[in-house]
Amino acid sequence: MTGQARPRQGGTKLKVFIFIYFASVGLFLPYLPLVFRGMGLTSWQIGILLSLGPLVTIAVQPLWGYISDRFKTVKKIIIVQLAVITSLSLFVFHISSFELLLPAIFIFNVFCFPIIPLTDSLTLATASNAGRHYGKFRLWGSLGFALSALSFGIFFRHQGLQAFSACYFLLLFFCLVISFFLGDATYVGRKANASDVKQLLTNRRVIVFLLLTALLSSSNRANDSFMGIFIRQLGGGSEIVGYAWTAAALSEVPVMIICGSLFARFSELRLLSAAALVFSVRWALFLTVSDPRLVVPIQLVHGVSFGLLFLCSVSYITRKVPDRLRSSGQGLLSAFVGGIAGITGSTLGGVIMSGLGPRYLYASCTVLSLAAFFFYLCLDRVESAPSLRQNPDLQAADRAAMKDEGPASPECLSPRN
Repeated sequence: MTGQARPRQGGTKLKVFIFIYFASVGLFLPYLPLVFRGMGLTSWQIGILLSLGPLVTIAVQPLWGYISDRFKTVKKIIIVQLAVITSLSLFVFHISSFELLLPAIFIFNVFCFPIIPLTDSLTLATASNAGRHYGKFRLWGSLGFALSALSFGIFFRHQGLQAFSACYFLLLFFCLVISFFLGDATYVGRKANASDVKQLLTNRRVIVFLLLTALLSSSNRANDSFMGIFIRQLGGGSEIVGYAWTAAALSEVPVMIICGSLFARFSELRLLSAAALVFSVRWALFLTVSDPRLVVPIQLVHGVSFGLLFLCSVSYITRKVPDRLRSSGQGLLSAFVGGIAGITGSTLGGVIMSGLGPRYLYASCTVLSLAAFFFYLCLDRVESAPSLRQNPDLQAADRAAMKDEGPASPECLSPRN
């Protein structure tokens, strides 16, 4: 089929890469706020620093995706990004001045944050070629994250956070070495151009979906930023932070395994409404916690909440964009779900955390999740209206409007006989 990305072989190597890279994320995401806290930074300052990644995501992620589609390569872009952040990791996290950290973290994030959506793009192509659904590959990321979060929680409990930078460098270096052996995605058909991206950005149905998903994701990003500090305020140590993140990551694995069957039975919007409802219950439970150990079992519903949010968002965007814009589509998703949501969650979360405390933070997250639940139900009702069911071509109107040679192949996100 013209315009379709066809990956070269390398599925096993890609799984290893996903495992190790998400192990680095399992170190970075849970413990970086604690590193910043150890430097003496306030919750407000930590929120500002953590919001730089999402800000960069909005600014540069669609550009990285377009460069990947334009030059018909994902692997080479990832190698460049990994080379830069591996080098920067040697000294960035030794800076203790907030004023100096701001530009340093900004530059680091320009190359760091785009790696995951580009990896998703490569994984989607590889999964389609292998006749497997996306979750079978992505679950290795959850396992890597879980093992890393648990192991480093125990390690830091005994050795302290001084070794954070060295550990992060080693994981990134291993990823960089493995990335040279990955298969790339090759493209058949014309290159993506600026007109394609413009049509994608003016697709109203896609933009509405992205805004709604950013709303729900902002509650999750607030928790990502401040759960570790919340546990510390309750009297818990770094090992409980590690247990909480490990429980969350492991809970994703069953969802990744059965996601193909879920997509065969339910629409993405219906599943997202369920995820939003679970999110609201999860945050409401956090409101009642006084023992830090109770955070760990509550985190077990992370798989049903965030797991469905992530998989359904990737699936929905994959269906809505032409295959030659696969990286651009995932980049746009990242700009909203990681960028806009990340800024909202980190910045406003930091303000609420500093001024009012964690209870008000999680109360706000509960309200946002309930609002997203109702909005998803409304959007699902619109897209499943009788006029659309009777005329399936209307459901593909977004793709046809972009003059696509063929939609992105959906088999990587659904079960195969």
